[in-house]
Amino acid sequence: MGGPRISFATTKKPIIGRFSAVGLLLLAGLGPSTAAVGAGSALTIERALSLSEEYAPLQRELQAEVELAESRALEASLWPNPRLNLSQERFSADGSETTQRFYSLSQEFDLSGQRGLRTRAARARAEGVRRGNTWTRLEHRARVRERFFVVLAQRRRVAALQESLERLDRVAGIVAERRRAGAASGYDQRRLEREGAALRAQLRQARAERARAWSALRALLPESASLPEKVAGTLRPGEVASLARYREALNRRADLRRLQAEARAAGLSRRAANRAWIPDPTVGLGYTTVDQPGAEGGGPLLELAFPMPVFDRGQAQAAAASARQTRAEARYRRLLEQARARVGGLWRQTRELDEATTEFRQQALAKSREVTEIAETAYRAGELGILELLDAYRGQLDARLRALEMARAARASWIDLVRTAGSRP
Repeated sequence: MGGPRISFATTKKPIIGRFSAVGLLLLAGLGPSTAAVGAGSALTIERALSLSEEYAPLQRELQAEVELAESRALEASLWPNPRLNLSQERFSADGSETTQRFYSLSQEFDLSGQRGLRTRAARARAEGVRRGNTWTRLEHRARVRERFFVVLAQRRRVAALQESLERLDRVAGIVAERRRAGAASGYDQRRLEREGAALRAQLRQARAERARAWSALRALLPESASLPEKVAGTLRPGEVASLARYREALNRRADLRRLQAEARAAGLSRRAANRAWIPDPTVGLGYTTVDQPGAEGGGPLLELAFPMPVFDRGQAQAAAASARQTRAEARYRRLLEQARARVGGLWRQTRELDEATTEFRQQALAKSREVTEIAETAYRAGELGILELLDAYRGQLDARLRALEMARAARASWIDLVRTAGSRP
């Protein structure tokens, strides 16, 4: 070929220099984005989680659930209202008319202890609702985490595509220089233009996906919150504790404790139903008057009434409560066993993905950067064609995008692990 030749050996950078460049590339692509964006101009995961706790629709819904459960507990604790009885009888005997009036106030008394047991059951159910709300909040935080890191990954993907497009623009200058020297053909330029068009289309698609991911995150945060358009953070997962620690945390998982509260409430309801055979008396005190021609009088009135538990002795209520207790206990055991197995799998997956990401960044990503530098030098020297150079560029971009996806997958696995264990990082 015509054009100036550049010695391959004299233009090759030292290995340390290459790895320094790779370190900068990794910092820009996978490390904390606060290196390039100030903390005050970007949304962090800590700020997003803080805002998620102010998400009014969810907070109002959960508060209403608690208030409803507490109102039922209050209802169960209340005594039955007393009854005021007023009656009058008028009858005739021996040609004279007699009027008799009755005035009494009656009250039902809980001798069986059912009211106390039902009150304790309702309070246990209210406690279960609060546990369930804690679990709902944890799941909401986990969804915020998931969507935040999807946004962060999409932002890094857009940045990688933009840098690759800028690199093609620099290659266009090289091609123009070689064409002026008669060392490159019009094919090189057209092939480069086609590569640029494909990359721009890919960039537009990535920007559209980033916008959709941002909207999904925004939907979980207060509508009135003023948010920056950028996000900052580290894609790699947080600290992975020991497997025993995650399994131990399952004993405090809010939804499992909710099932325990439901089982306790059902047991108390069953005990209350089993006491339905004990009649709760109704005691009334009052006064009665008698009015007849030539005479009138009156005296105190005492009433005592007992229900007769002949047919309904609480059998159906006891059976239903027993079934609810069995269901809650069985569901608790099933979810606990499934969670233990899932935690073990997620723990191993998270560690493997994190280690694989680190290894890939240190080896494959570094090598792709080195191959690109070699290809650029060889193309300038006329030792490689445009196809080989573009292949090197694509390889480097693919490696960078693969590293981003691996880091995002490791982070997603860690989020799922923490959520399954019921932790609140």
